[in-house]
Amino acid sequence: MSGYQSKIDRRTALKWISIAMASVTISTQARAKSYIKTPNGYGTDPNLVNPSAPWPRIMSKKQLQLTATLTDIILPAEQAHPAASTVGVPDFINEWVSSPYDQTKKDKAIIMKGLSWVETEAVHCFGQPLELCTNEQKNAFMQTMATESNKPEHKFFVSLKRLTLGGYYTTPAGFKDIGYIGNVPMKTYPGPSAEQVKKLEKSMADLGI
Repeated sequence: MSGYQSKIDRRTALKWISIAMASVTISTQARAKSYIKTPNGYGTDPNLVNPSAPWPRIMSKKQLQLTATLTDIILPAEQAHPAASTVGVPDFINEWVSSPYDQTKKDKAIIMKGLSWVETEAVHCFGQPLELCTNEQKNAFMQTMATESNKPEHKFFVSLKRLTLGGYYTTPAGFKDIGYIGNVPMKTYPGPSAEQVKKLEKSMADLGI
């Protein structure tokens, strides 16, 4: 079995992180405090035109492969929709846990510890690494983590699922999956519907406007 090969460069991964961080519901002030100022300017004022990361990626090839296996269990390939690993979600997660921000450092501890647990537990349960197991075994393993909410591995599952979804739905494939077409020109603008106008007028009347 060949190992996972990175699908996205660091420039793309860093842009994903910026989008993912921006989606977190926290105030601008609180977010700024959570960033780390770096000599290259990537911190409270990130350079998204020519982004660079003054930190190394921390996942080993083995951990990256295991992350690919796990993310593909969460978001497998389905008809026109590619699997999470196909669009580079493991690279996004690797970049996320490698970065030095307060938001990402919390996930780093959970994800890295969880990967170590999965590696050991899969061999204990199945006699081989999870990536070599059958789909039934993989799904059963993931289901156990998902349902046993009183155990530490459940926290790992929740964090991994959040990062998998967060990474996937900032990709073109993810946008297509949810029907988001982005900022595109319209030939005509239909304007608000009669129902929307009526609702707006009522709201304005309620406010005395």
